Amino acid sequence: MAAATFDMLIEQGIDYDYVLTVRSQAEGRPPLDLTGCTVRAHVRAHHGADALLLYDLATGGGLAITNPAAGKMALHIPAETSADWSWRVGVYDLELVSAGGQPLRLLRGAVRVVGEVTR
Repeated sequence: MAAATFDMLIEQGIDYDYVLTVRSQAEGRPPLDLTGCTVRAHVRAHHGADALLLYDLATGGGLAITNPAAGKMALHIPAETSADWSWRVGVYDLELVSAGGQPLRLLRGAVRVVGEVTR
């Protein structure tokens, strides 16, 4: 299964929240049971092994599986976190790692940060 493309637009200094339901490819597309899985994601300056890590979404952003049986995960980037960013553009991917250690890329795309003016 190919990763879906989802570009993030983050307004600096404002909470960013995104909720995702992971669905099976089976007929009817029921939610995928995420019990025992973990999730990871990085924002980097560009694709490539030498790309600067701009932000670790899994540890810094509150990326978590919130309801494993229902296939739900959530991403929360606090306003205080994005307020400190000096970068404006990056790329990311989000991977689900099974209990057995097999990664599956779910999302990929660009991250654009709209700079804060009022502080």
